[in-house]
Amino acid sequence: MNPPTPEVHAAQDNLIRASAQSSTVKRFIPSEWGIDWSADDDGICTGLSISNDRHLPVPWKLLKTRSLDLLAQYPPITLEYTSFHNGYFMDYFGMPHYQSYMTPETPFVDIDARKAAIPGSGDDPVVWTLTKDLAKFVRKMVESSEAWPKVSRVAGDVVTINETTRVAQDARGTRFEISHDSLEDLRAGKVSEIPAYVALYDVFPKEMLLEMMAGLGVGMITGLFDFAGEDLLNENFPDVRTVRMQDFIREHWKGK
Repeated sequence: MNPPTPEVHAAQDNLIRASAQSSTVKRFIPSEWGIDWSADDDGICTGLSISNDRHLPVPWKLLKTRSLDLLAQYPPITLEYTSFHNGYFMDYFGMPHYQSYMTPETPFVDIDARKAAIPGSGDDPVVWTLTKDLAKFVRKMVESSEAWPKVSRVAGDVVTINETTRVAQDARGTRFEISHDSLEDLRAGKVSEIPAYVALYDVFPKEMLLEMMAGLGVGMITGLFDFAGEDLLNENFPDVRTVRMQDFIREHWKGK
């Protein structure tokens, strides 16, 4: 759901309540699609405000956790739910040459402009998943008659920002202009601008977008985007083959 505003999340909460009261709706997948938004430095949700959140300072965090708290109020016999954790969407690194239904929210590496604003060292592992691959796992879960886990984790590929940048440079045949933002700066909401961010200011107000990217950078450095070692749906559904970042970037940027 976009934009991640209180009004939009209130609409989801209303839909959750309506689903729980329905005689036909038995399952619900909330609009999470990312990581464990409830995690703080101890890995649990403590209701921290953005200003003192040291682990994942993003503006919509509490909105998402409130929706999950609402779902948890209902017993599975009334409304069963699962929250999908899929890391960051890989689609962004194929745009505009890859057809996706996502808003072109290019994270940290602007392949088109040959610039990168890397959070921290850039060596932190990050889970990336193509939306089409994620949809295959969602279908598997919807069709399954087994009880849903509270969290369904999917990993299309695990690649650092530095590795992503190197693949992008190789595909485009040129070196990129690269800067690094420290954890301290990101926690303060300071993030280097790249042209891909500027292009979104008509859709995402500048302050909101840069705050979001800074917070997501903190999450990458502190390990929230690296959950590939945990239970994954990939293991339950080995017939679903996921796209690798290297192949994806080369397919859509080689020679361009």
